[in-house]
Amino acid sequence: MKSLRIYETPKTPDIDFNVDSGVLQISGVSIPEDSVEFYAPVINWLKDYMKTGPDKNQMVFKLSYINTSSLQFIYELLSTIDDNIDQGLDFSIEWHYLSEDDDMRELGEDFKSSIHTKISLIEVKAV
Repeated sequence: MKSLRIYETPKTPDIDFNVDSGVLQISGVSIPEDSVEFYAPVINWLKDYMKTGPDKNQMVFKLSYINTSSLQFIYELLSTIDDNIDQGLDFSIEWHYLSEDDDMRELGEDFKSSIHTKISLIEVKAV
């Protein structure tokens, strides 16, 4: 399986899903004009990866802003991990947020309470 790399634009996040390291990172801003078009291939890639990925994996979110239409797709990514975690894969999830950004911290807390897989909330000076 090939790694997935989508470079950020002013409206879409950077997607760096590295098969070799097992680190899957989403960073930047997520305000795509068509969230379905942007996130569908990302979710499909993750579903395939969950079948063949390495035993130890890390999903890292370093988002500075997410619009409402992106929320359901971020949740779907988390749910995909949560639904497949029983297959013996070790998955850690990190949610990075700026120390002064209460909205992103609360969003991380909401995601944390909505899935079974542990999410580590990490306060940072810059994302």
